[in-house]
Amino acid sequence: MSQGGYAVVDVDDEINDQGNGLEFKTFLPTDSNAPRATSPSPPDVPYSPFNLAYYQTYFDVDTNTVLKRVGMAMIPRSGFIAENCDGQIDLYGPFWTLTTLILVLYITSTLLSSITQYLQSSHASSNLPLLSTAVSVIYFYGLGLPALLWGATKWLGVGEWGVVEALGLYGYSMGVYIPVSLLCLIPVGILRWVLVFGGAASSGYFLVQNIYPVLASADNKMTRLLIIAVIALHGGMALAIKVLFFSNSTIGPDPIPDPMS
Repeated sequence: MSQGGYAVVDVDDEINDQGNGLEFKTFLPTDSNAPRATSPSPPDVPYSPFNLAYYQTYFDVDTNTVLKRVGMAMIPRSGFIAENCDGQIDLYGPFWTLTTLILVLYITSTLLSSITQYLQSSHASSNLPLLSTAVSVIYFYGLGLPALLWGATKWLGVGEWGVVEALGLYGYSMGVYIPVSLLCLIPVGILRWVLVFGGAASSGYFLVQNIYPVLASADNKMTRLLIIAVIALHGGMALAIKVLFFSNSTIGPDPIPDPMS
């Protein structure tokens, strides 16, 4: 009934005794029986190529960890994923490494071209096609090639690694070319060859040390021959970096001149 604008509700105290009423229970924050909203942990997230929550776990890494892993990848040795990545490699670091390398290659090569044009008293111009070349070459090698390698190993029956491990190893291996690209600002042709292929030797040895044990674990012995393709393609990548980005404005002999000139 209503009294003075208020609604008065009569509650029968014996409702609960008759079993026809509702029983209310209040959970305190410290009550262990209280239901809590939880998000699935990384192992509980189901795999799906369209499940963004699954990929989020591979980008949950801080900058200091990424820089440490990039530095450790410059010291070629086996067991990189187990020792330096705690058994689970990330994808943010490799993508950051490849993107940074693209920008460094474009900036250093453009700067060298601008200096050369200035010394020749010609008009300096930007070379935007070189940026698209850097994007195509670096992303294909750092993302497309390891995906193809992983597909080949799956087809040959290698099941001890996933596509994330392949992408991570290739991405981190390219980190050594960032300081190499900066040092290639020195306009000495022979020195640039030494720097580029010195970086190729370091990163290539890193790849061999971490990929060959996976290939050797397969029952199919022919799988081990894939390491030859890994080494050959890595050498071709180093040659492409030298020819496309650091063949201009040199002092001394250079076996391969600037193809853009």
